[in-house]
Amino acid sequence: MENENATTPFEMRLSEVPSMPQPELELSYATCIPSNGGTFTANQEVRIPINIPQNCFADLKRAYLKYTLKNTSGVKLYLDPVIGGATVIDNWRVVGGTGALLEEVIHYNNYYAMLKTNDNGRVRDTLGNLMEGASTDSAQKSLSATGLAEAVLVLTGQESLANGGERTITHRPASSIFNADRYMPLGYTQGTTYISITLSANATAMIAASDVDGAGYSCSNWELHVPILKPGPEFSAMFRSAMGSGVPIQIHSVGVQNTQQSITSGAAGSETLTFSTRKRSVKSLITVIRSNASLTANKATSVSGFINAGISLYNYSVGGVRIPAQQVACSTTDTGELIANTQLALGYYSSDLRGVNCLESRHLIKPVINYYRSASDEKTPNNQCSKCVFALDLESYSASYAGRNLAGQGLPLVLHCQTGAGANTDTASLCDCYVIHDTMFMLDGATGVIQANS
Repeated sequence: MENENATTPFEMRLSEVPSMPQPELELSYATCIPSNGGTFTANQEVRIPINIPQNCFADLKRAYLKYTLKNTSGVKLYLDPVIGGATVIDNWRVVGGTGALLEEVIHYNNYYAMLKTNDNGRVRDTLGNLMEGASTDSAQKSLSATGLAEAVLVLTGQESLANGGERTITHRPASSIFNADRYMPLGYTQGTTYISITLSANATAMIAASDVDGAGYSCSNWELHVPILKPGPEFSAMFRSAMGSGVPIQIHSVGVQNTQQSITSGAAGSETLTFSTRKRSVKSLITVIRSNASLTANKATSVSGFINAGISLYNYSVGGVRIPAQQVACSTTDTGELIANTQLALGYYSSDLRGVNCLESRHLIKPVINYYRSASDEKTPNNQCSKCVFALDLESYSASYAGRNLAGQGLPLVLHCQTGAGANTDTASLCDCYVIHDTMFMLDGATGVIQANS
């Protein structure tokens, strides 16, 4: 029997008429600065209150973050080729004015690198270079100190900072609250919402020409620039009245949760990696694999240096059901299905997906594509990296709360994969599973408390 209470999805509401005109809004800009200091170094917290005037809305989709990145290592350092100076953001949290955790992204820099890798290369080497200091030429391939000499780093177009050198980074957050589909009524909430950023370790933030060289950095002049929209007194009074009468104020967005597992050194064959999530509307799953040895190597590209671990087949168990029933196949000569699934999985969140940043040495007559490496290329002595991820789309409609409900089933989320012979014989690998899910921000009109339900 069909569910009579089911809501018609947005795509099927064929008779809806556009709503009334919008109220007039006065646009201004707020500049938010840290409340816990001015200059920060590795592993420290940067806390930035989002100070919004009373009775105003914040257009967080158009907000951006600025800070000055300084090399304090004593030697020349290079920025990540894919996301530049955005590597310093290790963990990203947004906390409401009453202490409620609205969003948390662990290893935000790795997640952002995954998004930008799946952008067009020309977007990265123009906008990415000007804003964040990404490479102007090709994607670096090194995973360890044996991979690239400094002369090759220069050829790949990576931005460098001399000892004491500085670079201003402008970053647009790939964040749930900064991707909301409506203006955030932060001027009507109790307390002050703030961003908590945990800075990354020295070896992760920038790339040294040799592993024997030290790494060190500092970040200062943090600024969060937020467009502010102030409605007229009539609309403000009406909105306050609606809040006081108990009308629910709900704002939809798309967020991400990260859980981790590892593939042991020398593993080859069938791997079963069990992750966990309790999200109500899971839109897609994306697993990124990195070499453990590269995470602490000064020279390695640990943020954007992915590997494929020789995986030739994969699928997921979601709620106890294998999806898809027939595993997705991939190899050095069969990469289209990987890209197709990545396009579906990321098509509605912070990535234009018009190409993949996977060309090396573009100045050569025939550039090398490093999207999917052979297992031998990823091992010593080559220590090269791939750019592919292992993704699966779970969305039913392009609407809110239309994905898989994994909140109360008590069943694990499992990646089943077939690694190739000889894969990962040098080191264990870290697998980050990013669960992309719907988030609903809810403002309680009676108390002014904003919370996130996901």
